[in-house]
Amino acid sequence: DHLKALRRLSKADDPDVREMAQTYIAWVERVQQAAREKTTIDGRFETYLKKRVTRKKKQKDVPFTVRRTKVLQPRRELRKGELIVVDEAADNSTLFGGRSIKAGEQYEIDFGDGVRAVYRPWSEKNLYAQRGEFELILPDRPDTKGLERAFDHMESIGLKSGAATPQDAELLYLHKQAYLTKVDGDPAYKAVLKELDRRAASKEERIREMRGFWEQRLGVQDLTRMPGYDPLGEHQFAFKDTAKRGGYRHQYRFDLSDDDLEKQMKGYGLYHRLTNGEDLPSFIETVLDNNGAMVSTVEKLRAGIPVGGMSPAADMDTGGASYFFTRIKKLPTTGRSSDVGLYFKKRMLRRMDAISYDHDAFGRVRDEYVSNHRGSTPADWKKFARRSSNETIFKYSVTFLDNIDVVVVGSDREKKRLMEAFLKRKITKLPDGRKVEDIILVR
Repeated sequence: DHLKALRRLSKADDPDVREMAQTYIAWVERVQQAAREKTTIDGRFETYLKKRVTRKKKQKDVPFTVRRTKVLQPRRELRKGELIVVDEAADNSTLFGGRSIKAGEQYEIDFGDGVRAVYRPWSEKNLYAQRGEFELILPDRPDTKGLERAFDHMESIGLKSGAATPQDAELLYLHKQAYLTKVDGDPAYKAVLKELDRRAASKEERIREMRGFWEQRLGVQDLTRMPGYDPLGEHQFAFKDTAKRGGYRHQYRFDLSDDDLEKQMKGYGLYHRLTNGEDLPSFIETVLDNNGAMVSTVEKLRAGIPVGGMSPAADMDTGGASYFFTRIKKLPTTGRSSDVGLYFKKRMLRRMDAISYDHDAFGRVRDEYVSNHRGSTPADWKKFARRSSNETIFKYSVTFLDNIDVVVVGSDREKKRLMEAFLKRKITKLPDGRKVEDIILVR
């Protein structure tokens, strides 16, 4: 009866109640098993202590109003590193230079105190790259009090505002590893998840069992000691001060270390060719002056960068507008060789958001397309590289200085211009220690 009651509580709305129930269920089952097997139990039982502070409910909920509109976003411009809003409510057609494009729908939530929110639902009416977006808009420059108030509003409409715990991050990490390597369809993996669900296992128990699954599959004693195992991931380099990190944080797959990748894919990189007609020195100057990253169409809209690329409007409906495009390609090894463009480090293939196809899929990520067509091993990637139309995409952005391997320009004059651009900004070395002049090659 107690176990049944605990299982009911494991589905409670309160996260502390859920976790308490899951913890006690695990202990009860361990005790029952020990009794059946007439063995002792390792470890010490401790009373579950509440981990979350419950905010005091106000006497009266903050009122909010909701209205449905077509998709409207601020149109921004980047001027000398400063983001300027030039139109508070531009529609999709305006943002894409007057092109014919889905108007979409969104819900605007007004909390009555200057804080607003916008939600764009998962609906066929919306462009795929805009589905599921939630934006919280504060009336003034954010401070602690303003953010706290905004988070309270999020909670009032049923959205959790707390940061993910290390346990949350590791659990997601283990699941993502299965998804990107297509192990999530393996009967053994499914059986582990089914059993964990059956007994309403706690997060700690799920992590332990899933670590065990991967240890057995990879033939290692301790998964956490593998050189590539890092559930919390790495922040991107900050562009104004490369000694700092910030912005997006990326998790990297743990079945391949950097050394493994170097051994198996020596001489390969990720190639990006400019498609907007701009010459490389001018383009790189723009990157260094502004956001310091190669960005997707969605990020360009957010950051006030003019939308370009091969097919930005079409990419919004394939999902490709959320990604930065590259191709797996042999690295240039001598000065006057290879195609003009940017060659990024192969290490990025370990990023868990990386998706590789053997063909030009225009960034398609809808439905089951990724699972059915992606390649996820060095053998796949080298095979893909033989096809000039192969495609590897990365979610949102790729920071430039820490990820660039080689830049190939078309002339000695362009190399000189590019060198001057770096020196003007007092950049003589990259974060990995290489001199700038050593990474600029002439075709």
